[in-house]
Amino acid sequence: MFITRDGCVNTPDMLLNLDDALRGLSLSLDYEVIDLGKLPKDDVRTSYSTPTVLFHNRDLFEMPVPVPPYPEPS
Repeated sequence: MFITRDGCVNTPDMLLNLDDALRGLSLSLDYEVIDLGKLPKDDVRTSYSTPTVLFHNRDLFEMPVPVPPYPEPS
């Protein structure tokens, strides 16, 4: 799962890097892209910075799972 938001300047590069990594591992590119702006405010995914890649609901870079109260997205 790829989490992003409108205007995230790092999203294009991260998407290219993710696609390159998946191709290098001979994996499909069928991940879901989530727009933070379309999630309910109480969704835990709104608390991740963007861009973020979650694999089996874990941050690819091992950032901890956010706990309530969730900060406002920045």
